[in-house]
Amino acid sequence: MYKQVSGERVRIFAQQVLDIPETLYQQRSLQASLHLFHSPGQKTKFSQAEGVSPSALSRFFNIYDWDSDRCWEEMQDFQWRILLDTARHKRRPRMRLSVDLTTVEKVGTQLPYVSVYNGRHGIHLVVLFAEYGELKFPISYRIYQGKHTSTPVTLALDLLEEVPDFIKKRFRVRVLADSGFEAAVFLEGVQRLGFEFVVGVRSNRRTDHPGRVTVADCPHGGYVNLANWSLETLTLGRIDRGDREFFAVSSELLEGDDILAEGKRRWALESFFKEGKHQFGLAQFALRTARGLDRWILMVFLAFTLTMLYRSEDMTLKEAARLALHTLFPEVRLNHLLSQLRKEQEFLHQHGYSLSYARCNL
Repeated sequence: MYKQVSGERVRIFAQQVLDIPETLYQQRSLQASLHLFHSPGQKTKFSQAEGVSPSALSRFFNIYDWDSDRCWEEMQDFQWRILLDTARHKRRPRMRLSVDLTTVEKVGTQLPYVSVYNGRHGIHLVVLFAEYGELKFPISYRIYQGKHTSTPVTLALDLLEEVPDFIKKRFRVRVLADSGFEAAVFLEGVQRLGFEFVVGVRSNRRTDHPGRVTVADCPHGGYVNLANWSLETLTLGRIDRGDREFFAVSSELLEGDDILAEGKRRWALESFFKEGKHQFGLAQFALRTARGLDRWILMVFLAFTLTMLYRSEDMTLKEAARLALHTLFPEVRLNHLLSQLRKEQEFLHQHGYSLSYARCNL
């Protein structure tokens, strides 16, 4: 476990999550869901769940009125508080908040919020991701629903506006984003919130300084005034990657190489997108209700957060997820083991074995 995070505190949070559904039946469904989403490399399908039927899990995600909003609130408060406690004894340290859009590619008309954006057909999620030191979590999300709805830029600002006041006061917050968020309204909104930023810009973004040119004509580490940016001078970083160059501007007067280093920090969010889709089941979403989608994303965020708390440098993602599951939700592991034993009873009888088990008084 991350050395500055109290294991007891994480266990208390895990128990609070398990206690949110009011009925024992729904609690078993939540336990089965946690086991399912803490299994990187396996298909996240309800038919793979332990101890409950696929139809029971479908009702748990799509129909039942257990308080998943409270689960979101508990998780986000836990994430912010862990970040806050990790920074104790530091003099106003810097936290990085990344925002970006990712597409869970889907086709057809049966799934909620499916639309086309930039030629990609699927569910488009704008995600807020926090990073401080070795800690990194997906915090919250919004769904871009297509033309004539709130834009990704507006949705990203909505997410940033929800950052708690105690985080704003304790940390110097730097927002990281790619060129999809270069609009002046986004940069102004970030500064209105009191945050710094390092944001990518397109090569043809026009400037008024050092002349009426584009950023592609400006030097690495130079000062620029964006043509539609009425506030202070920004600094520019540029990097050549073979057949393409990439550009980013900083609200702080950083050196060009420092801007590039900050831009690379945003890849923590890109890594989450990859692992969330292919290891924690985000890409395997196939439910037909908006409620089911929200609860599915909740499970992905929760599983990723707890896995990161238990992951060390020499540990694979699968090992860390298993450790988090077994440490925080031992009943889930026990139910899995007992289920395996029941499945193998016939095999044991065929070879002359009889196996029984009983609960011990500890």
